[in-house]
Amino acid sequence: MINRIVFLGIAAMAIAVPAGAQSLGSAENFAVLGATTVTNTGPSHFDSNVGVSPGSAITGFPPGIITNGALHAADATATQAHADFAAAYNSFAGLVAPPANDLTGADLGGKTLTAGVYHYDTSATSGGILTFDAQNDPDARFVIQIGTTLITTSNSSVALINGALARNVFFQVGTSATLGSGSSFIGNILAYAAITTVSGTTVTGRLLALTEAVTLDSNNVTTPELTPAQLLNISTRLHVETGEGVSIAGFIITGNAPKKVIVRGLGPSLSGLNPLLTDPVLELHGPDGALITSNDNWKESQQTEIENTTLAPTADMESAIVTTLAPGNYTAILSGRNGTTGIGLVEMYDLDLKSDSKLANISTRGFVQTGNNVMIAGFILGNGTAAEKVAVRAIGPSLTGIANVLANPTLELHDGNGSILISNDNWKDDANQAAEITAAGMAPQNDFESAVVTTLPPGQYTAVIAGNNGGTGVAVAEVYHLL
Repeated sequence: MINRIVFLGIAAMAIAVPAGAQSLGSAENFAVLGATTVTNTGPSHFDSNVGVSPGSAITGFPPGIITNGALHAADATATQAHADFAAAYNSFAGLVAPPANDLTGADLGGKTLTAGVYHYDTSATSGGILTFDAQNDPDARFVIQIGTTLITTSNSSVALINGALARNVFFQVGTSATLGSGSSFIGNILAYAAITTVSGTTVTGRLLALTEAVTLDSNNVTTPELTPAQLLNISTRLHVETGEGVSIAGFIITGNAPKKVIVRGLGPSLSGLNPLLTDPVLELHGPDGALITSNDNWKESQQTEIENTTLAPTADMESAIVTTLAPGNYTAILSGRNGTTGIGLVEMYDLDLKSDSKLANISTRGFVQTGNNVMIAGFILGNGTAAEKVAVRAIGPSLTGIANVLANPTLELHDGNGSILISNDNWKDDANQAAEITAAGMAPQNDFESAVVTTLPPGQYTAVIAGNNGGTGVAVAEVYHLL
């Protein structure tokens, strides 16, 4: 099924996303990830990827079996997962446990732990049943920081009660972890050195070793269910003109509940760019096209409510609207007061991530120029752990009823560090990509238009839409979430 969701934002300029839990990034997609080698003995089974990086040695497959995944030996997928895991390891290690949660010297077996961060100065053992109690909070997270080794005895186990989820249990291990034979383990092991699972051990979680090997023996490793990442911020920067050249951003709220959002129109605070849109004006239109509300200078109305979101614009001349919207289609129009022009940014933030609805779809139309005045569209995926498959498109020639369209758009997708992940000029250029785009129902109407399909872990991304050979004109930037 295709959920035509367009994520447009400007990752490079996005305000920090709301504080959230640490993420394993693309390492979420691995059942086992080693650094030097991954060695398996016996008929082990894994329901997700098995990989190694920077080393390249993987042995024992078969008899080891992987379903819903593949082997990744020092390829780009494993390399990125290792980098994401390294960042996650440091993040978990940096958490602070309250003094009451110091478990140094105590056996984990027999304990019942509620949500929080727990700490061992040195080694930890588990010789019985370790229970995690979420107390009916689906977001409850459990982090066990272990200074040196983690060792579980034979036939030990981990239990989850009152809504606790395996994906929310983390063991950050300072050196190595060893799981005893026949034990039943639940949780994600983030070991600095090595991980060894003795014969007959079952794991619901992930085995991630940062600097050494993972050694397996007739084990079953099942990765926890991933939570879908959702859109936290969508925005587009371009040179705002007049008439058909204003910035028009359409977005869709899906679900069954109203969604609280903030829509912003920025210009004066965009540093290092010229010429800027000195006095942005923002309009918000409903599903029927009728004007819901508008704003010129954000302090003129809703000042307190806007400040309470922590997303108040930094320039008084900029625009912002806080509102609660029912599921449906909406349009935000960014223009300059009294017909002025310049570089501006229109964006939306989800202010209610737990609502039974999502800020889902946006496509932005505007006039694409050259240099700093190309269209820069970004988005942030977060508040979830699963990698998401998306289609990104740059549309121009097929736009009807519009003068001076962008005749031959080009498209680049960048990660949060600015590196190009994938690019495209004419969407049929790459036969494999063209087949995937067509199968997803995302084929543009014109051969000169651009499109890519790719799978992205939670993070910040930027799409740059320009004209081939410096062409200019009106274009539409789109991103679709493919379910």
